[in-house]
Amino acid sequence: MKKTLISSIIAFLALNPLQAQSNEEINQKVQELYEAQQTSQSASQGESLFSGKPNQSNPATSYIKDNFGDSQVELANATNHPQLYNENASLQSYEGQMEEGQLELMKNAIRNQNLNALQGTFFNKKYQGTENTKNLYFENDKTQKIRTRFAMATTLIFETDIKSYILGDSTGFKIEEIPDLPNAIAVKPLLIGIDTSLTIFTKDNKLHTFYLFSTDYKSNKNPDLVVYVKDEESKKYNEKKQKELEKDYLIIKEGIAEMRVKKSDIYRGYKQKAKKANAHLLAEEIFDDKQFTYFKYDKKKMPQIPSVFVVIDKQDSPIETRVIGNYIIAETTAKQFSIVLGDSYVCVERIEPKNEKPKKVQNATIKNYTPLDNKPNNNLKPKTKEL
Repeated sequence: MKKTLISSIIAFLALNPLQAQSNEEINQKVQELYEAQQTSQSASQGESLFSGKPNQSNPATSYIKDNFGDSQVELANATNHPQLYNENASLQSYEGQMEEGQLELMKNAIRNQNLNALQGTFFNKKYQGTENTKNLYFENDKTQKIRTRFAMATTLIFETDIKSYILGDSTGFKIEEIPDLPNAIAVKPLLIGIDTSLTIFTKDNKLHTFYLFSTDYKSNKNPDLVVYVKDEESKKYNEKKQKELEKDYLIIKEGIAEMRVKKSDIYRGYKQKAKKANAHLLAEEIFDDKQFTYFKYDKKKMPQIPSVFVVIDKQDSPIETRVIGNYIIAETTAKQFSIVLGDSYVCVERIEPKNEKPKKVQNATIKNYTPLDNKPNNNLKPKTKEL
């Protein structure tokens, strides 16, 4: 009987992928098949007073695990949002009544249904791809509106670093800080059709206020996925700060990626060897900062980035590298490197600095002298003078 029920449900889901597009239809059809089978069994065997009855509540209105955390959120409008459908909720009534493999088949059949929950604005013929990026200009005492969308994140990027923030509703929205990017945060709505406030304090002593509201896939307007908050005063503040940093640091930057190399730690004693045919692969500059090794190439002249290997026991060994601007940054220091591009290669050797000579020390002896009282001063000792 169980196998017949399972086969009927799976067959329905497989043969009607487009018709069963909503949670209610899937739940209703599964429930009808189950009740029909139960009625047939009751008619032939009778119903036991002690038999457990499955919970027939609508799983779409029960607690649903939210997509952004481990907490559970009760969503009143879950029946209208197919993306929130949880197959475990619809099948939990049948757990213990069928084998694990059979239950997994039913779950897979439900997952393959067409939820038809794609936002149409992204597929409009006039869609350029820039509609989801917004540029806001800071004004004192002005609240800016930001349209968010369920199941998507909105990233706010400021001119200066963020000091702190206040979120009005931490149940309906979630704020995530971005590692290595202190001037940006991400906002994720956890519910649909709600709003809240967001206040952000930046390190240039500016106060930014925002009105956040959430939509879903049914909205005919594009959500704001990237928001740049621009401010001319903050830009000048950053430029001034940048000039002060450049006195002590070499700043390597491209987009949001940035590396600061302390100038006092830079060592440039590297020698390159290459055949004449491989001369184009010679790096413009090589140096290290006691932690990483930097290889400079002009991207305009060298569109294809070469690979860098560290030489260990006369063998090329791969290492972690990253590319920022015109620099290949090897996350190590070593005596020998190989720069390879196709069949071309360059050998790199670090020239160890010569040991500094110790400073000469000259002893100068001061003779005893006789003060005015004609008594010799024996407390004076020879002193050392550093040249």
